[in-house]
Amino acid sequence: MRSMTKEQAVCRMRHAHHLDRKLPRDQILEAASACGFVNSPPGSWELAVRVRVEAVSRNDLHRELIETKRLMQAWSLRGAPTIFPTAEAGTFLGALAAQDDEVPIYAQPLSYTAQALKADQKVLLEALRQACRILDDSVVVGKAQLDHVLAEAMKSYLPPSVRSQADEPSLVAKNQTLLEAAVSYLLRQCSLEGRVMMGERQKQEPVFLSPSAWFGSALDNQPQPQRIVDQFLHCYGPASVQDFARWTGCSRMQAQRLWALSEAERIEVEVQGQHGWMLKADLEELDRLPQETSAIQLLGTHDPFLDLPQRSWILTDPAAQKKVWRLVGSPGVVLHKSQIVGIWNAPVQKGKAQARITLFKALTPAQLDQVCAEMIQLQGFLQRPMGTCDFLE
Repeated sequence: MRSMTKEQAVCRMRHAHHLDRKLPRDQILEAASACGFVNSPPGSWELAVRVRVEAVSRNDLHRELIETKRLMQAWSLRGAPTIFPTAEAGTFLGALAAQDDEVPIYAQPLSYTAQALKADQKVLLEALRQACRILDDSVVVGKAQLDHVLAEAMKSYLPPSVRSQADEPSLVAKNQTLLEAAVSYLLRQCSLEGRVMMGERQKQEPVFLSPSAWFGSALDNQPQPQRIVDQFLHCYGPASVQDFARWTGCSRMQAQRLWALSEAERIEVEVQGQHGWMLKADLEELDRLPQETSAIQLLGTHDPFLDLPQRSWILTDPAAQKKVWRLVGSPGVVLHKSQIVGIWNAPVQKGKAQARITLFKALTPAQLDQVCAEMIQLQGFLQRPMGTCDFLE
C-alpha cells in the first residue's frame, strides 16, 4: 500500500480546488466543475470563485449564471442550493437522484410526515412529480410559496384519504401544512431529476421554475454517476465511502452503489496511520504538483475546500475547529500554506465593511499587512467601501 504525508495530501487537495494557482478569467466553469459551489448563504459562491479565478468580477458571474446560463443553480449536494456548469447537470443532479429502493437526499425525516398523512412515500413522490409540471409555465417566488403551490397542485393526484389530512398542521414547522412539509422533503429528489431549479432572485427571494422554462429546452440530465465519485475523490481524496455519503447527503445504500462504480479508478493509500482512497491518476501526479504558495488567502463561509473530511489536517486545535465549523453562522477563514490560521467576518456598518479577524497563531507584521490588503481586495470585489481592518484577541 502506498503511503503519503498529511502535507502531501493537503497540498494535492488544494491543487484540485484551484487554490494553489488562480485560473484565467475565462475559466469560471472549470472552477465550478471541480466540486460545485454550495450557495448557502446566498451569494457565498461568489467568494469561492473569486479566490480561484484571476481578476473575476461579480458581473462575470452574473453573466455566466443569468445571461449565458452556462452555470445553473439547483438543489444538489446535501440538498443545498448548488451552482455548477449546466453541462455537468448529469453529474451534480442526475447522478445523485435516488433509485426506487433508496431514500432520496434530504428525505430521511419524511416517514413521520407520510405516516401522519396516511400516505405511501412513493405515492407522494409521484404526485409531486406530476405537480412540478406547472413549473413549465409559471414562476414561483419564495420557498414557502413553492411548497404551497406544489402541495395544492398535488392534491388532484392523491387519494381522498390523503387529501383529507393534507391541510393538517405540519409536525416540523409553524404555518406549514402536512402536505407542504412532504413537498419540502421531496423537492430535492425532484431537483435531482431535473424538474425544478432556481432562476434569478427577486428582491432577495429565491425564484423557482423548471429547467425547460429557464433554458427554453429540455435539460440534458443523463446521470453520470461515476463522475460524481471521481470528482469527490479528486477534490477530497484520500477519503472513504462514509465521507462521500456525508459530502453528497446520500443514504448509505445509495453511496455504496455509487462508490462501487469507481473501483477500477481508485487506490487505497495510508496517511499517517489513516487509510483512504484516492484516484490512481492523482497519486501518479503527486510528485509533479506546484510548490506550496506562501500567499495569504481569505476563504468565504462554506468554501468547498472546508468540506474536506479530515479537518485536523488543516486545523489541529479542536477548540479552534469549533469556531470554524459551526452549525450556523460559520465565518470565513484565513488560509496560509494550506493551514487555517484565523477566522474573519466583515459586517457592514454605516455603509462600510468593518473587518474583524481572529488569529489562531501569530503572523509577522508583513503577513498582517497582507491579510488587510487581501481584505480590501475582497471588499472591492463585493463593491463595498472598506472601513476598518481589526485583529481581535
